[in-house]
Amino acid sequence: MDAGFQAIDYKGNKVNGIGNNGSSTSQINFRGTEDLGGGLKADFRVETDWNTVSNSGNTGAKKADGTVAAASTFGNGEIRVGLAGGFGRVDLGAVNYNTLGTFLTGQPFGTAIGSGFRATAINDAQATSAVRADNAIKYVSPSFSGLTVSLYKSNKQTKGSAGTTDFSTTLGAYDQAGTQEAGVNYANGPLAVSFSNLKQDFNSVGTGTTESTINTLGANYAIGAAKVFGLYQTNKNNTNTTDNKYYALSGTYAMGATTLMASFGELENKAGLKSKLSALGADYALSKRTALYARYESINDKAGVVAVTGFTATNDKRTRTAIGVRHSF
Repeated sequence: MDAGFQAIDYKGNKVNGIGNNGSSTSQINFRGTEDLGGGLKADFRVETDWNTVSNSGNTGAKKADGTVAAASTFGNGEIRVGLAGGFGRVDLGAVNYNTLGTFLTGQPFGTAIGSGFRATAINDAQATSAVRADNAIKYVSPSFSGLTVSLYKSNKQTKGSAGTTDFSTTLGAYDQAGTQEAGVNYANGPLAVSFSNLKQDFNSVGTGTTESTINTLGANYAIGAAKVFGLYQTNKNNTNTTDNKYYALSGTYAMGATTLMASFGELENKAGLKSKLSALGADYALSKRTALYARYESINDKAGVVAVTGFTATNDKRTRTAIGVRHSF
């Protein structure tokens, strides 16, 4: 659970108050594991992301002005069931991409303020930068001295009416991009490295016409109390309307109960326009499960990657500041 004070200047539109997820995603998980014998296990996970500061944000109820808040409903996160053993593991459901793990390997801010997530960096080619696909299967190999391989597949569905996302409980009765991914991960001692190649086919899905490829490379290396991070990502499609490159360099330093962090990144688009990210953060551990945090993020968005909705932007800059408390349970 994560909540605190936030001040946001969204390209000239300012707001402040109590907000959630300044340093992490608030969520609750239901998990289960059964030992089947012979080294084989079955397990499941049902993840729900909560809005910790708004009832309407969880129910989707209309607000006083008649608008509907984004609903945070039960089971809106990763949902999977699978088997694990000497062969590795296989999961079925709405399973997280390896790309998400690669992104988290390459910088220390998670997907919250300071990370550039869904701004300078993305997790897939959808406008909302989803972290998983429906109707998916994922295989992860056993570890070979810290090295694993990940394979992911979600079939394309084009049964829905053009331009709609009508849903039915019948498989294939709605438009869904085809997704396939291959990933390689290494974690051993002070070094962690992850690479993901994500391909998505939106052609004839609703009104879609593109096929996108996102390559992401993330790494971190611990040096005593310090850790350095590197992230590099390319995002291209077959119609040549998107050709972005993004890199970020980050670091953390632990001093007793305090951990300091910083990140600097830059995205360059096809036209050569650049959006630059700078971020600072600090955590103070009150216990193993509770911490106070501070976050600051500034994006100078010359490339226009931060979406503008509901108002006319008067400048290119977005800043977000948060001070709050995070509790794990």
